[in-house]
Amino acid sequence: MRQIFFLLMIFILASCNSNKNGIASTDSSYKTVVPKTPVVNAENYAGTLPCADCEGIDVSLQLNNDSTYIMNSFYKGARVDSSNNHFADTGKWILNADTLYLSAKNHTTKYIKTDTTLTQLDGDGKLITGPLAAMFVLHKK
Repeated sequence: MRQIFFLLMIFILASCNSNKNGIASTDSSYKTVVPKTPVVNAENYAGTLPCADCEGIDVSLQLNNDSTYIMNSFYKGARVDSSNNHFADTGKWILNADTLYLSAKNHTTKYIKTDTTLTQLDGDGKLITGPLAAMFVLHKK
């Protein structure tokens, strides 16, 4: 009698445990939620950043779908050599939560990303403060 009871219990447990991972597929309390990496479709940003020895730096940033970026910087003003006032920077971007990392050959620049802006962070990854802080913002085009 014990053998029949034992076999019956094994049969019942085996039939209840037909899911490969042992968790009922309709039981949401045991499901693991895997956060999705935010997707950024090709986006363009522009703004004028402060410049220590010129009138400003007009910046345009293109984030591409393949996680590459192109940043064009145009230094404007009377003190700028017009033959050497445009620079193009390329590299890879990564979005981690709300922080965008632009990584080029020798440096990484960090931004806080919102739906419409990118706010540049300082070298320590903190918000830039002071009277020029509002000028470190690129706006989505």
